[in-house]
Amino acid sequence: MRPGMRIRTLFVALSMIETALAQPTVAPTQEPVGAPRGNDVSNYNIVNSFETGYRFRTFGGSFDQYRSIVNYGNGVRLLSSFLSINSRDGHGKYFDELMLTTQGLGNDPYQSATLRIQKNGLYRYDLSWRLNDYFNPGLRTDGGAGQHLLDTEYTTQDHDFTLLPQSNLKFFLGYSRGNQNGPALSSIQLFDARGNEFPLFENVRRVRNEYRIGNEIRLFGLRLTWMRGWEDFKEDSAYLSGQNPGNNPNSPTSLTSFQRTEPIHGTSPYWRAGLFAERKYFSANGRFTYTSGRRAFVFDETAFGAGRFGAAANREVVTSGIAQRPSLTANLTLSFFPTSKLTIVNHTTVNNIRIDGNSTFAQFDNATQSFSYLAFEFLGIRTAANEIDANYQASARLGFYGGYHYSNRLIRSIEQSNVQGNIFNSPSQQTNQLNSGVFGIRLRPLKPLSIQLGGEVGRADRPLTQIGDRNYHSLIARLQYKLKQFQFSASTHANYNTNSVALSSYASHARNYSASASWIPRDWFSLDAGYSKLHLNTVGGIAYFATGQFVTGEQSIYISNIHAANLTARFDFKKRADFLVGYSHTQDTGDGRSTLLGPAIGSALSGFQAAQTFPLSFRSPLARISVRITEKIRWNMGYQYYGYNERFFNGLDYRAHTGYTSVLWSF
Repeated sequence: MRPGMRIRTLFVALSMIETALAQPTVAPTQEPVGAPRGNDVSNYNIVNSFETGYRFRTFGGSFDQYRSIVNYGNGVRLLSSFLSINSRDGHGKYFDELMLTTQGLGNDPYQSATLRIQKNGLYRYDLSWRLNDYFNPGLRTDGGAGQHLLDTEYTTQDHDFTLLPQSNLKFFLGYSRGNQNGPALSSIQLFDARGNEFPLFENVRRVRNEYRIGNEIRLFGLRLTWMRGWEDFKEDSAYLSGQNPGNNPNSPTSLTSFQRTEPIHGTSPYWRAGLFAERKYFSANGRFTYTSGRRAFVFDETAFGAGRFGAAANREVVTSGIAQRPSLTANLTLSFFPTSKLTIVNHTTVNNIRIDGNSTFAQFDNATQSFSYLAFEFLGIRTAANEIDANYQASARLGFYGGYHYSNRLIRSIEQSNVQGNIFNSPSQQTNQLNSGVFGIRLRPLKPLSIQLGGEVGRADRPLTQIGDRNYHSLIARLQYKLKQFQFSASTHANYNTNSVALSSYASHARNYSASASWIPRDWFSLDAGYSKLHLNTVGGIAYFATGQFVTGEQSIYISNIHAANLTARFDFKKRADFLVGYSHTQDTGDGRSTLLGPAIGSALSGFQAAQTFPLSFRSPLARISVRITEKIRWNMGYQYYGYNERFFNGLDYRAHTGYTSVLWSF
């Protein structure tokens, strides 16, 4: 149980850290080059910039951890480029606008390009392309030495063509593609719950294609859009297992041969439609989406080896299914404006998704001559929701808002199992109703100062999961002050939730605080700063089996206190050079413990204590200088340091020195 809880802890911590760290890297250079209004060539105006340079990197510590978070390497790059060509009179020969932007082309782990080209009144074409080099070494499994890895490249592209873009009658064509491939490593346990774990290699091959066609019509103040699309997904990954003795030296389980095939193919044709209308005192918009999905899969696995007592083991597993996966979503929003001070909005949504077909799991154990069978036949989730909100602006200094929200969710499923000839049919159904209210007030006591206070209270009678929202409330407060060249904002958000089921209970408490400020005292100097604190604690009961005994009365607790701060200063030296310096620091102080197995918190078991907090720090100072050689040429150099440190598990710490030098130019 310890590795799984550590994985959950790391994922929660890192996801919050990445959110708090959302800051740009030192490269590419964000400085202007060339004439601000571009240059005129024939009947076109051209604005462009290209930054070509070399990245360098040195590091120490865990290279896997560095690759999973930063992943920048050495080499020449087209760090960024921008090209804009516009017709001067709006009547170019072949096009009136062409815009191309790129970032990281060459060998960066994160690369992108966008292109737009259009001819006024005739056509518009938009292209978006992105490549992500994703590396996830499964660092938290088995104390950082687990058999889990994902090292894939994910490429996406979107193409959209619009015919007659400025007219009341438009036509759309589109195509999208996603492709993920690369090696992956996992593990499989054989031949029972007490057997060994063996490495499982996977050659990931996943492809998604989507084709679409549509139309938009404007008539009598109404706007109608529709789109017909076809989406196809295919995964044909290959699997291979090694034959080492596994991770548990106390288990004599061995593996002689292993084979698995797991193709998954699916299609999802869909319809989308929207109708929009606007009047002086009224507006309405409705959207409708229907997807007639169909997916088929086969899972065929055969394993030969020796069981825990040295006896020959032979297990065959076959799982297959063909199911319809229809999904329908419809919503209608009505807005009323009876006076200039009052707005009333009503929003109704209906969502229905089903999986209806044959999905079977069959396992035959030749050693025990036993057969297990499980059939999943149906899953349906229907949700209907209605929200009504009112916003009243009493004066320039005072405003109110409030609303009532209701949702009803019905979940149905049918499962059938056959164990040793005993057939069990298990239909189930559950309904959950949620009632909530929102309220708030907006104040402007001074012209540069605005304040917002608000909250929400909700009650659900039967949430689906133990950690779902049941009895909850949230409070928010925001403040903004802007005067001349100084701007300051601050906010706080608190969430409380309690939930209980027949076997256990769950409660969570989250508080977020943030503040940011910017100051431009001189035209050659500016300062930006920010700070945020994210506090989270959750507690839930645990019931589990260990050594043949049912254990109750334990608690799972997770406590996190993340502090994130950043400071950036910019200097402009007489229009000849620009200098930027910054620092970012993120730290999770955990629950205040100084050692891994500190005072008992919730549970006396060391495995639970070790997973209940995850203190770490991440810091990144940077500096960049950009020298203006001529109006069309700049020379740039930058440096950025990354330092990662875990309080209790320091085997994955790393430090990395990264930087670049480049030329930013315009022709």
